Amino acid sequence: MLSSLFSTALFAIATLHSRVSASPTNLVLRAAVVSYNGPQVVVDPVGVYMRVTRLHDGSLLGGYAAGDGSNKVLRVTKSTNEGASWKVIGTVDSQPYASHDLDNAFPLQLPGGRIVFAFRNHDLDSNKMPTYFRLTVCYSDDGGVDWRYLSQIDERATNGVNGLWEPFLRNARDGSLQAYYSSENSGGDQDNLMRISRDGGKTWSGPRPVSGVDRDGTRDGMTGVAEAGYFTVDAVYSDDDDGLTWQQGNRQRIYTAASRRGAGAPSVINIGGTLVVDFMTNETKTQIAPSSMVDR
Repeated sequence: MLSSLFSTALFAIATLHSRVSASPTNLVLRAAVVSYNGPQVVVDPVGVYMRVTRLHDGSLLGGYAAGDGSNKVLRVTKSTNEGASWKVIGTVDSQPYASHDLDNAFPLQLPGGRIVFAFRNHDLDSNKMPTYFRLTVCYSDDGGVDWRYLSQIDERATNGVNGLWEPFLRNARDGSLQAYYSSENSGGDQDNLMRISRDGGKTWSGPRPVSGVDRDGTRDGMTGVAEAGYFTVDAVYSDDDDGLTWQQGNRQRIYTAASRRGAGAPSVINIGGTLVVDFMTNETKTQIAPSSMVDR
């Protein structure tokens, strides 16, 4: 699993072990303790929220946010040895901490070779509170060195608690580009949505429901998608039309943190018919707030 290459502390992996199935009720939940082999690979000591994609040439391209003096930057890093070492090759954006919130990087190479990079791109007021929410896409045609603006997946002015977060990009089988993301309705309610682009990310369809829209008071978020299903720490969903529609009532609990601790930031991958997921949890900490988490 790629994320194990650069997790700061990978202690356990929760797995859904089964043949590829259209129904999450057929999946068997298993957990495994894994030992960490070899030296820890530090990609960037001040980097956060790293996401990685494999390029057509076999190399790995990562994106993450980091501090650079008074600015927050979105960096692009590359590995040509399966994650053993990394080199920063480009910067997608750089903005002052005081007025901008840049984070939630997600790079992906399109079938034609262009690389797109989605991220949250919010305006802040003098108290560092959001005034405008954006999920922005930039693109690179030279392997990730130089970047230009392409589009907004979604955007809106602040109106109460109505943020946009955590974009996840996926190449669909029909050649379109799917963008999954979290959309807040209030402080206690959030949905996962998806939009489709049929022109490489230049324009986007209206939002399609993925999860949470059929119920109030849930904080569905941090979407991850694999070919055999959809995963959050709370649930797995499945469909049979390559992500165009999602079964709203088809939820399955994957993991509940003990003692009211937190769990979040999941990722999922299909390895030979086995769905493998990892996520962060703060169950080993004494505080309840999820301010410090480790991977499981």
